[in-house]
Amino acid sequence: MNPPQSNAPTRRLDQVLADAARHFGDRVALAAESESLTYRQLDERVTALALELTRHGVGPGSRVGVHAPRGITAVVTLYAVLRAGAVAAPLDPADPPARLARTVRGSGLHFLATMTPARVAEAVGLPGSTAPGVDLGGPALLRVASDPAGDLALDGGYIFSTSGSTGTPKGVLLSHENVLHFAEWAARTLGLRPDDRVGAQAALTFDLSTFDLYSSALAGAAVHLMPERLSAFPAEVAGWLREHEISVLYAVPTLYRLLRRTGLLTGRTAPRLRRFVFAGEPLPPDLLAWYLAEFPGASCHNLYGPTETNVCTAEHFPPGTTVGATVPIGRAIDGTHAVVLDPDGRPARRGELHVAGPTILRGYLVDGELRDPTREVRFDDGATRRAYPTGDLAETDDEGRLLLLGRADDQVKRRGHRIDLRDVESALREAVTAEACAVVAKRGRHEGEIWAYVVGAASERQVLTALAGVLPRRMLPDRIVLTDRLPVSGHGKVDRRELAELASTEGA
Repeated sequence: MNPPQSNAPTRRLDQVLADAARHFGDRVALAAESESLTYRQLDERVTALALELTRHGVGPGSRVGVHAPRGITAVVTLYAVLRAGAVAAPLDPADPPARLARTVRGSGLHFLATMTPARVAEAVGLPGSTAPGVDLGGPALLRVASDPAGDLALDGGYIFSTSGSTGTPKGVLLSHENVLHFAEWAARTLGLRPDDRVGAQAALTFDLSTFDLYSSALAGAAVHLMPERLSAFPAEVAGWLREHEISVLYAVPTLYRLLRRTGLLTGRTAPRLRRFVFAGEPLPPDLLAWYLAEFPGASCHNLYGPTETNVCTAEHFPPGTTVGATVPIGRAIDGTHAVVLDPDGRPARRGELHVAGPTILRGYLVDGELRDPTREVRFDDGATRRAYPTGDLAETDDEGRLLLLGRADDQVKRRGHRIDLRDVESALREAVTAEACAVVAKRGRHEGEIWAYVVGAASERQVLTALAGVLPRRMLPDRIVLTDRLPVSGHGKVDRRELAELASTEGA
């Protein structure tokens, strides 16, 4: 099935910035370290860079990787790529060269805008000098593949890279409309205001960042980019939130738990915090209850949605809410439809969650080609819609809210990142000479960790060092276990369930 085409006028993410420059021109749009830009200044920089990109061949149909650390330059470049009519693909500068090369090939990128052109050119196998590419007055532009006119010119948008079972990252193609529908809903539902200060701590490669940039621009709020160096130090993050008087924070529950543990972020020390938005991982009830009690005037929102759907369901917890034993992911957001289906594809109380509506991806980019993972699904209202099967198991409670039950496949969430365990296994087989290996998500007292079991490797350090050369840090196993054998099931396959149980009882 091919993604549907539309003749309707396309709303654009870069137009959100242009509108903000007209309505909120003198207000701070973006702040990072000691630099800040008003909406008018940000729009002027974006326009100038977009003209340079266009002059050097970037345009509708181009897919442009933005390879820069989170900061003003990266944000300006993302906006400029969109304004040039191209598709923007945020890339993580910390990824190993081998992973970067696979991401570039998998998504079929035509250009790379990067702060380190020589290193990136070498990583993706480009011939050239030690300083290749066109200097754009900040990033340099590298052409990495031919760019046929009009190729994949759906309506621009984003490509987010996500873990895949084959060992090659998949590119999730989102249109302008996919992102804008969520951004407008979030700005409206959370009641963002021009005087808000949004704490942007999510990587630009993470779809949470679309809220930081576009919902904020819709409201004329100021985006404060948290320095990446603070990420590993929760006490420093708490201090940064207080110092910059952040009023809205959108983050994964892992960060919220770490902030709570510091004891430095409280309703007394950070009185301006009025909106806490959780997403990316299941939200523990005790964590939600603590924030509601500690910040009695604040609202909390639990948002749900894989990258392929952006945010598609939500639950609001206003001040004074009593938290139950589980935290629901709520109901479908405005204009979006969610249904739980049993293994036979019929609506059921428990089963796999399917989502349809304007936030659903255009498709996956695999080896540069667009593939549609959606299917035709009949919803409770009798309508048949193009729906994405999330792989998440869910249940509908008595009030019609959705509760998450786990995964139907080998994917896990860690610190908000979705990781396919077979992706880690594939990298392990490629990087290490070993007789056999298996990667499992832990249960019991080591819940949330990933362990790799390896037969025939020389040492744990050797395995971890080899993996660090091909996998991003977020995907590295928490522990390498050298073993003489892997348990097998009655069908002769590796018994991963048994390994997961062993992982919870072995001393470590």
